[in-house]
This record gives sequence, C-alpha cells and structure tokens, in this order.
Amino acid sequence: MAPPGITALDVYLRDELIGEVHRPGSGRMTFIYAPNVSDTHDGERLLSVGLPVRAERYPNRAAKPFFEGLLPEGTLRERIARDFHVGYDNGFELLARIGAECAGAVVVVPRGSGAPSEEVSVQWLSEDELHEKLIAAPLDPLGVHDRRVRLSLGGVQDKLVLTKTASDQFGIPLDGAPSTHILKPDQERYADIVANEAFCLRVAACLRLPTARAEVMRLRDLDCLVIERFDRTLISGTRVTRLHQEDFCQALGILPANKYEADGGPSLTTIIEALREFSDQPARSVTDFVNAVVFNFLIGNSDAHGKNFALLHGAPGSCALAPLYDLVCTAVYDVSTDLAMSIGGEVRPEAVGEAAWREFARNADLNPTLLVGTTLRQLAERTVACATAVRGMARTEGWFRPVIDDIVRVCEARATQLLALAG
Repeated sequence: MAPPGITALDVYLRDELIGEVHRPGSGRMTFIYAPNVSDTHDGERLLSVGLPVRAERYPNRAAKPFFEGLLPEGTLRERIARDFHVGYDNGFELLARIGAECAGAVVVVPRGSGAPSEEVSVQWLSEDELHEKLIAAPLDPLGVHDRRVRLSLGGVQDKLVLTKTASDQFGIPLDGAPSTHILKPDQERYADIVANEAFCLRVAACLRLPTARAEVMRLRDLDCLVIERFDRTLISGTRVTRLHQEDFCQALGILPANKYEADGGPSLTTIIEALREFSDQPARSVTDFVNAVVFNFLIGNSDAHGKNFALLHGAPGSCALAPLYDLVCTAVYDVSTDLAMSIGGEVRPEAVGEAAWREFARNADLNPTLLVGTTLRQLAERTVACATAVRGMARTEGWFRPVIDDIVRVCEARATQLLALAG
C-alpha cells in the first residue's frame, strides 16, 4: 500500500527507471523524464508517441491522458477507489496503489519503491479458489482486495488478471509481478458475452487479421474467456517479460472519458494519420486497421472506440498496430447502435452507404474505388464464410451458444449491405 503523503511516483519501463509523476494539485499530474534518460534518449518515443523524451516537464494536459489511460474505468474504477478509500478522480493515488502491473511495459510505484521483479511471484489457485475469484469479480475488481495484488488494466468489464502455466494452472501475480492472461466471466447484463467475444476473435483470426488469442473455459457453472496477453512474453518458462503498448487515446493525448469520437475522442482518420506517422510499417499497419474497421462493421461492433485499438512498441522508435482485442457484436444487445467512430461522417450502421465509405477513404487518403470495389467485397464474402466455419467449430468444441446464430445473421445482413455497394 502507498505510504501516506506521497508526492511522487517512479515510472519504470520494464526494469529501467525513466521518470517521475508528480501532482501539482488535486486531480492533476505532471511527468518528467529522468536526467540520464533525457540526456541519452532525447526525442525518442520511449513511453508514448505523444510524450517524446525531453528534459522539460510535461504539464497536466499532456501527461494526464497517458497515465489515466493505465487505470480501469467506470464502475470498475469506482469499486477500486472505494476499496482504497480514494476519490474516484484521484488517478495519482490509484496509480500509487495498483500501478505496479499495467498494460504495456509501464510500472508505476511510489518513489523509492523499486521496480517489481519479473520473476514469477504468484499465489497459485485451486479450481475452487479460481471459481470463487470469478464469482467475486463484480465485488473485487481485478482481485485487488488483497493488498499484495498491485495491478491495473483499462476498460469497464469485470475481469481477473492472472498468470497461467503451461499445465493450465492459474494464479494471482503478487507485488507487481507481471501477469500473462486475462479472464472475463460471463455477465448477467449481456447474455453469453463470453461466447460472443470468443466467436468474434476467432472469426478475425480466420480472416488472418492480427488478433489476440483467446479460448472459452467452462468452470463449474460459469463460462469465461481466457485471453493471452499480447503485451507479455514468457522466457525460459519462469520469467515473464513486459512488451510495451499504448492505446490510441494515450498516444493522442485524449482522456479515457473522451474515448468516443462524439466526445472528442479519436476518429478513424486521426488513427490512420498516427499510424502513418509513428508505425515503422505504416502501409501494413494502415491496411490492418482499415480491415479492422470493415470487420467491426460486419460483425456489428459499434463500440470500437479509441481505447480499443493500440500501438505495440518494439525496439526504441519502432511500433505497429497491436493485435485486435475487445471484439464484440454489440448489435445483439440492447445498447446504442451508433458507431463509436463515424464512417465518412455517418454513425448509423444502416445509413453507411457508398458515399460514406468513399468519404472515409478520401479523408484518410485511401483509394475510394479500391476500398469500395475490392476491400469491402472481399471482406464481406470472407467474413460470412469464416463466421459459418467458426460456428461449426464452436459446436464441435462445445462452446456454442445461441448468441452465435444471432451474430452470424448480423454478419450476413451487413455483408449483403456491403456487397450491394461493391456491385
């Protein structure tokens, strides 16, 4: 637990101390790179493409979006803040308590605490204990009631962040040790959302889109989605190494609360511009992203906002579009159907016609004829074929749920809509 009255947080990238976060006032955060880092890495994009290395301090307006983007959102954040007796808006104090294991390679700890070890430090769970943790997830988000669990992950959905062995045993990483997997249990509010997300991820993989790996696990009476973290890698079977990533709200300096385009969040065009500027494989990253945009439209995912796409960093100055994640058909639920990011200025899926796709292409400096005449047609045909094939696999593997039939119907209807445009 963070000591009282802490005024600064150390920021590590993997095991290297790179800077400090300070709070100049309530709800505010500033960031400054360590002198040795600014001297040797000036201008490099170590932490974020939006925070290149420099000697000068980054003010709140630049620093806060990145560090707030490391924290959970919505009711998940409310419950964690309440558990730690911290104000909901006090991102600094929340990071002091749970920032030791975040998305990407970032580690945020109270000044002087030292970087958590990448050696495995895990409380291994029996099947009964894992089931209890999943059942308790709504009341114990991320499992942080145990004060030795110091991890944070963005998003609003209940989840556990765990370490998994090759023999399929799960455990809770302790004292900031890196995790390897995310477990999302089914929710009462959204029927069979585990099968929904598993199906959409498998269809994306069938299309050879870069996609996070996931599988459905049945634990007693509960379905859960087991997602392999693409920002972690296992070395020698005992050491988990963090790989750095940042979502596009962090990269573009946008607070998580503004992740939707209508609230000032990223647009499709701004993400494509960022990929062209920052990716070391810009053509491939842009193609992958455009394919992802079309795919999300086809599967009826209206919640593909700026935090649901990310940059995966490699060597200093090297990054590319991260594998796709949080792929869910929202069209089968009673939620808004408006697209999180408009296509050619249109947010109503049924109204996204040829003019909207061509406008999107022009705004993004793409070839409109190629997009409408080839990309839309090919992805529409292939997505229906893959959806049908994956539905059969779900039946064979035992995780088929009725929602999958609903998703296939959405795919077929959206594909018909796109094929009509392509002639």
